[in-house]
Amino acid sequence: MTHTTALRGLITEQLKRTPRKVYHRKAEDDAEYPYKTYSLERLNLDDLSRDDYSLCVDIWDRAEDWKRIEEQADEISRLFNAANLPQETILPTFFRENSYPVDDPDKALQHWQLHFIVQLYLNE
Repeated sequence: MTHTTALRGLITEQLKRTPRKVYHRKAEDDAEYPYKTYSLERLNLDDLSRDDYSLCVDIWDRAEDWKRIEEQADEISRLFNAANLPQETILPTFFRENSYPVDDPDKALQHWQLHFIVQLYLNE
């Protein structure tokens, strides 16, 4: 298993600790609201002794108000912000960058986005 695969597995496992279904990158066409998607982007930061990633978590809901989606965003922030989550092969630390609502043309759709930086050392 690659370290990126191990990191994705850890993120999926952590996000499953919060209510609602979680998907990597794209939800199923018939996904029921609310749900979460996430994506990882590897950052090129020259010759560091670690790999850095940008983690983006999107929360989607079809609701009239923002209360449920805001609560879930707060829960995900608490779960990952300044979290050391050592695993057998990887040693990741997560840092929250920002968290904000995203306007959607469909006014009934609530969308919240959270960004984290992940500093990943290999446990070799």
